[in-house]
Amino acid sequence: MQVALRHPRTRNLKLIDTGWSWSIFLGAAFFGLPLFFRGLALWGALMFVLWFLQFAVTLKFTDSGTLERILNLGVLGVSLYLGFRGNDLSVRHFLACGYELIDHDGA
Repeated sequence: MQVALRHPRTRNLKLIDTGWSWSIFLGAAFFGLPLFFRGLALWGALMFVLWFLQFAVTLKFTDSGTLERILNLGVLGVSLYLGFRGNDLSVRHFLACGYELIDHDGA
């Protein structure tokens, strides 16, 4: 199922799936890019910081197994949360930006 949104001034149309978001779940760990593309900059910045910490810990500490596991679990936890809630957060973002809900038949 999808939610259809249209901006009243530009007539730009956005179709956003409901439920689980595979693109966010699988892609958020890579610099948070899908989150930035959806306008969720704060979540994208969080994922970028977590990625950077993982990278820095790996380079800086030779025996960082526990810290790496904690960071990996943090990334997995945030990715799971965003997989469940990412589409809803996207819809809320676009509604806050002035988009309006429309029917699928173009009403």
